[in-house]
Amino acid sequence: MPSRNAQQGWVLGRIGGAPVVVAPTSAVLGLIIAASWFPLVRSSLIGAGMVTILIVVLGTVLGVAASVMLHELAHGLAGTALGRRPVRYELYLWGGQTTFGEARAWRPWKDVITSLAGPATNLLLWFLLQQLLDSSATMPYEAAFTVWAVGWVNLALAVFNALPGLPLDGGHALAALVEQVTGRADWGRRTAAVGGLLVVIAVAWRWVLEPLVVSGQRPDGFGLILAVMVAWPIAQTSWRVLGLGSGSRAARRLDLTTLMRPVAVLPSAAPLTAVRERLDGGAALVLVVDGERLLGTVDEAGLGELGSLDESAVSAGAVCTVLPQAAVSAATQGEAAAEAMRRARAVSRWLVVLQGGRAVGAVPTGAR
Repeated sequence: MPSRNAQQGWVLGRIGGAPVVVAPTSAVLGLIIAASWFPLVRSSLIGAGMVTILIVVLGTVLGVAASVMLHELAHGLAGTALGRRPVRYELYLWGGQTTFGEARAWRPWKDVITSLAGPATNLLLWFLLQQLLDSSATMPYEAAFTVWAVGWVNLALAVFNALPGLPLDGGHALAALVEQVTGRADWGRRTAAVGGLLVVIAVAWRWVLEPLVVSGQRPDGFGLILAVMVAWPIAQTSWRVLGLGSGSRAARRLDLTTLMRPVAVLPSAAPLTAVRERLDGGAALVLVVDGERLLGTVDEAGLGELGSLDESAVSAGAVCTVLPQAAVSAATQGEAAAEAMRRARAVSRWLVVLQGGRAVGAVPTGAR
């Protein structure tokens, strides 16, 4: 049975040490997809009983969930092969997020490959399911209909995620490609943000303006919902990256050095009693290392979650929390610092600040 964490979702298990987490909103979204899919299934399976129709709807939803899981695993496998291991998989049914740990000698072109591995997997699944349909003449119609539906959902996932706008995979790939060519990460992000605005315009035309202007019809209700679900996160990210609005002006004034709290460094073999001494001595966060490699962190909240145990017999390395790459930043001022805080807040209670390759402090993100 999956464990439940009120802040993070349902933890289904671990793959390669990384937890697989299902966001609670996935249940609601699954019901929306099932409800929208039910009328089409009922009209397509003429003469089928209600039980058969519900089985086909459920099979389609589960097929979508499995496709999203394979999409995220593809990101993780590509990152692992290139030298950066995943530390968390999060699934939202119609999408997901793979969080990676620290990496050495990482280059932007590796981000291009890692980002596009997910859509490529969905494209491959669509091709394989099409081949299965073409080669299985004896497959029952209900099963064939389910395979067909899951196949076309995979094609939609591949195309949608490959669109060149943040926060989609295609947007991350475009940003990394521009950075690889120009050496400017900010140029890459801004290019992908402009691409995102173009995607939003295209979505608005396809689902809202085209029916009104070309066909003279009211937009389909489900199409409107889908358009908002697709366009809103893209527009929101593009707006922020391009520095539009009062929030962006405030971000430009941000200085993380005024918010930093002290950190301490301990080897992984150090007992928890040593960790507690550092925390009691004024450190807000203890970084646990193995030689030069950062293993994770321990803070007061983390110690409290451990419950009652013999702290002298337990090492810091055994209980430290993995620190994702998104929770580490050398940026301390302006929009880059604000973006670093935003990324860190999604995965960690702390943003560790580096200067000269050395951790000089940690900023609380507000996450729990």
